[in-house]
Amino acid sequence: MSSLGSSLSILGLFGPERSAITAEAITESLGFTRPTGYRYIRELVAGGLLVRLAPGTYALGPRIIELDWQIRQSDPLLRAGLPVIQELSSATGFEVNLIGRYGDHIVTTHQQHGLERLPLSFGRGRPMPLFRGAGSRIIVAHFPRARLRKLYESHREEARQANLGTQWETVRQTLNTVRKQGFAVSYGELDPGYVGVAAPVFAADGDVLGSVIAALSRQRLAVTDLDRLTHRIRTAGQTISVRLAELDLRDQPSSEASPHRAPLERRRA
Repeated sequence: MSSLGSSLSILGLFGPERSAITAEAITESLGFTRPTGYRYIRELVAGGLLVRLAPGTYALGPRIIELDWQIRQSDPLLRAGLPVIQELSSATGFEVNLIGRYGDHIVTTHQQHGLERLPLSFGRGRPMPLFRGAGSRIIVAHFPRARLRKLYESHREEARQANLGTQWETVRQTLNTVRKQGFAVSYGELDPGYVGVAAPVFAADGDVLGSVIAALSRQRLAVTDLDRLTHRIRTAGQTISVRLAELDLRDQPSSEASPHRAPLERRRA
């Protein structure tokens, strides 16, 4: 792992049960030498990603909040997808979420609540299981075979718990079926009593970028035309993919400056 990756791995130590961590705990948890660990911590503090609460004790810093604001304004997936999922949620009354991925991590990037606010476990920003749930499964089903094999080898138990099989060939065939049908449906895999219907979203080069998913209760599913809903979700995914391809991703002046720093001159793609 690069030094950048190693330093950023410190941020992954924080969570609901661990809001502040000592420098000693950081170095021990990640196996850093003391000088290396302290250097990474100093760099993260300087960048605003960590803040010192007390001597030797650190918490996540306010720069993360600023980055959250920035991604809400500039993320191409949100720019292309938000109007589509807002329209779909309004038309169906269902919660419609946009899911993105980075590397082998999958996360909800936007929740568009429907007529009822569903108590879903994996809201915006919380990492999702790789194989459980329609939103994740439709993404990994579109991974190239070699990449999918590597992912499976690293997460065999998770694949087994998702009932995809205990052998690579079984998992591959199951996900290949999902890929060919172009959508995924899950029943209570993440939250008991709720159903997810998802379709993929692709980048301009054909790489799977994320997914769009409608979530509804089993009670509402009983009075819903699942085939029609599946068609609408697939259409939404296709529409977002087209909008992504049409986006002008070159540097554009922002209509609203960052609240903490002036716009920087960026190199055009």
